[in-house]
Formats: sequence, structure tokens, C-alpha cells
Amino acid sequence: MDVLVKSLVLFGLSLSLCACASNDLRWTEEVKLSDGSVVQITRRTEITSDSGFPANRRGAYKSHEICYSPMNLRWKSAGGYRPDIFDIVGGKAYMNVPIGDCFSCEHYGYPETNALHFVWENETWKKIPEMEFPAISEWNLLYESQAATADNDARGLVTLSKKLEDRDRSLHFDQKREGWKRISESFSRNRSCKTCRQIKNIIYGTDKDFLEVFPGRPQPSCD
Repeated sequence: MDVLVKSLVLFGLSLSLCACASNDLRWTEEVKLSDGSVVQITRRTEITSDSGFPANRRGAYKSHEICYSPMNLRWKSAGGYRPDIFDIVGGKAYMNVPIGDCFSCEHYGYPETNALHFVWENETWKKIPEMEFPAISEWNLLYESQAATADNDARGLVTLSKKLEDRDRSLHFDQKREGWKRISESFSRNRSCKTCRQIKNIIYGTDKDFLEVFPGRPQPSCD
């Protein structure tokens, strides 16, 4: 094979691999629990393909996965349900998921907390009312895993300091300024479902899978 042709083939293959990898974000994350202890979880976020020319925007979130081996814990949610809290209280694991779009708000009864709450029981996630979610649990998960370019996506070990000083810097700035404890309580979200309640005749369309947190209960692969 001609050297130039071979180089072009290899270059095209490398571009293909890079494009694929940029849609599959995997990292290990340090998480500080409400009791002060720090654990490591494995995470994976899948995003859709880039929009391409002319806008050339990054894809949207397609799914979010979390694995915590000591409890054989697995989480996989649809792209619109991005957790902001993982905590272990009284030997039980909990997850908090902010919501803000009117479709989800209506589907889940316009929760006053603008969030959905879950507990890990019998190796499955059970939706619970806000009163059963630990009041001491605060935002502790990396929220901005995807960056403007694939080079800056979350990867490797994401430490506590890296989350604070780098990836979620703007969110931490808002938290310090506004004093909220959960992303669903932030100024941009704390009235989401209340506002959506005023909207009449919300039309979902034919594809309602996006309304379910765990559509089809797929098996996570973040390990």
C-alpha cells in the first residue's frame, strides 16, 4: 500500500476512534458523603453524536451510570435524569435527581422539591417521597462531566478538589452565593415544577420513554 494512502487510512481510523470515544465518558470519582467519609465510585456518561456542520455542537446526554462495588450498587438513568447526590445513610444508599422540564414535572406530579428521590433496596432502586430522603444529604456528585471539547471531558480520577476548582466551578460559585444545598434548590431550578404547573395541555408526543428514569431497566456497564 502506498505510504500516503496508508497514512490517510490510519488518520481516518484515528478520527473515527476519537469520535466514538468522545461519546462515551468514563471516570472514577471521589465523593464526600454526609458523614464526612470519602468513597470512590465509577461513572459513565454516554452522549449522542455531535450535531456536525454548521453548528458542530456536542451531543446531548443520553444516559448516566454509577457503580459502587462495595454495595453491588448499579444505577443507569436516561439522559434527562442526571443525579446530583449519592449518599449512604444508616447503611442505605440514596440518590437524588433534579428535574426541571415540564414533561417530567407533570409526569411525576409536580414535586415541590423539583427532584426525584430514590433508595437502593433489594438490589433495585425504589422511588421514595421527599420526607424519606435524608435531610442531611447535599450535592456531592460531579454535574458537568461533558465539556465544550472532548479533550476536557471527565476522565481518569476526578478528585474532590478537581470538582470544586475545575469542572463544577460555576455551580459552586452559585451555591456559595445563593446558599442552596441541592441543585434542585438553586435559583434557576427552585420554581421549575411550580411554573410548569401553570402550563396547560402539555403534549408529550408518541415517544414517552424519555419520561421514565430507568427506561427498559438497562444493565449498567460503568465497571
